[in-house]
Amino acid sequence: MEFRILGPLEVHHGGGPLRVPGAKERALLADLLVHAGRVVPADRLIEDLWGEKPPGNPANTLQGRVSALRRALGPAGAELVVTSPPGYRLAVEPERVDATRFQRLVAEADRAAATERPQAARLLEEALALWRGPALAEFADRPWAAAEAARLEELRRRRVAGRAGRAWRSPAAGRGRGGDARAA
Repeated sequence: MEFRILGPLEVHHGGGPLRVPGAKERALLADLLVHAGRVVPADRLIEDLWGEKPPGNPANTLQGRVSALRRALGPAGAELVVTSPPGYRLAVEPERVDATRFQRLVAEADRAAATERPQAARLLEEALALWRGPALAEFADRPWAAAEAARLEELRRRRVAGRAGRAWRSPAAGRGRGGDARAA
């Protein structure tokens, strides 16, 4: 199962999209994806999902939303959305989340930049190709999503700006702009 948050929330399984109905279930999944592999306390999830207007019995309501999310994720749902006191955890391999893959590819590109520029450029292109729109856009009004989306967007923005700057200073580009190719 693949999870995508670099654009609209998407879940893919078996080569095709998997529909996650319900706004609360989608927000719950996105929140767990932002914290993939880590336990998110139930109190935190309740606040993230309902803010200052929690339902009458928030713990039971949260359990109901978790059950609905597990059902939406199909047979693997119970293994993916794990109850881990004091809350819940999404037990997903990091490479199954596009945001994690993006960050790994950017880090690899950064390491390769000094010695393997073509490899670094390929890794950066692969990382940027994962973006399908604003990260976590449908949850932009929620503080937990806005902070993570801003962090991811800043990382993307810096890499796009850096890529443009490197292209401008490359020997081929320098010759076309009257620059000294040796200064690259």
